[in-house]
Amino acid sequence: MTALLAEGLDGNDISRFGYRSERWNFVEGEAMSGIIAKLNKEQNRYIISTVTSRVVWKTLVFYPGATLVRVTDLSWRPDGLTLFFFGLRGQYRRLDGSRRFIQYLNEKVPLKLNAGNVADYLRFYSFFVHSGGRPFLLAETTDDLGLFSAPLTDGQKNKITQSLKPVTLQGEDPEQGFIVTATVRYADSLFDCEFNVTPGGLVKMVRDKQIEADLPELSGELLAPAWG
Repeated sequence: MTALLAEGLDGNDISRFGYRSERWNFVEGEAMSGIIAKLNKEQNRYIISTVTSRVVWKTLVFYPGATLVRVTDLSWRPDGLTLFFFGLRGQYRRLDGSRRFIQYLNEKVPLKLNAGNVADYLRFYSFFVHSGGRPFLLAETTDDLGLFSAPLTDGQKNKITQSLKPVTLQGEDPEQGFIVTATVRYADSLFDCEFNVTPGGLVKMVRDKQIEADLPELSGELLAPAWG
């Protein structure tokens, strides 16, 4: 897939639905038509349009050779329909919030974790393994918090910012894996959390403390089970 800057794209298109990345590559023209044809073939629950869709992708460094593809079809109102796919060797599978599929990937791809990519893997895992139909958002800034039913006010942003912190590797053990701390948004609450990420990719929240924060109600996008 060729990295292209899609004309007219707003930077908010990438961050709007919660999963954020430092680098996305845009897809246009014949490359987009080809990949959308494959995505529609892989799943028949949603018909993705080549006319009204925007497609971006990024490399998943912890799965060598794999990509994450994000498709937003703007014909769905009011905010468009967003779907994510895991890609490997020209084959794609929709990420639907299932822990079972992530476990399958970790066994078959295989997963390769190290101190430099474990934070990115934790973001990926937390966002794509849902509980009650909702993702866990690792929040370092207010931009990482996703959508709310009403935008955050400056006062809310200032208060929340004081509670946010970087995703931090606290320790590493060859057998037990990695200890990582992060601020997490789940539903309409914030938590100060500690995770154990095993070398095989299992994630366990070993400590969580709720943070007092005046968050507005959730947007419907985050309430949707498995993205629809």
